[in-house]
Amino acid sequence: MAPSSKDPRDDSLSVSFTLPKSWATASDNASSSAMLLSGVAMITRNQLFVWPALFMSVSAYLNQQPLRLKDGGMGFTAILAAVGCLITVSLPRFIIQPDSVPAPLGAQAVPPS
Repeated sequence: MAPSSKDPRDDSLSVSFTLPKSWATASDNASSSAMLLSGVAMITRNQLFVWPALFMSVSAYLNQQPLRLKDGGMGFTAILAAVGCLITVSLPRFIIQPDSVPAPLGAQAVPPS
């Protein structure tokens, strides 16, 4: 049997594997910024930082490439931190209740006896 010119084991047909250039030089700044915003929101209890952190973490997760994860990308960790931050910042609104309910407008205040 004569050797075929389309034999995949032929060394002359081999092509070296190269990754896209954008994968090697791109960094994962969005995930790092989302983690930073989540930390700032948890420390300051400021809910205005939570929503950008959640948006940036989901955006970074959807935009990730396989090589970024191997180079130290965050992956799903930034989303978990942002959701944890959302729970941490929002939980006191639901748990902490005021001591007394204010009287409606126009009602007479009853003095304590």
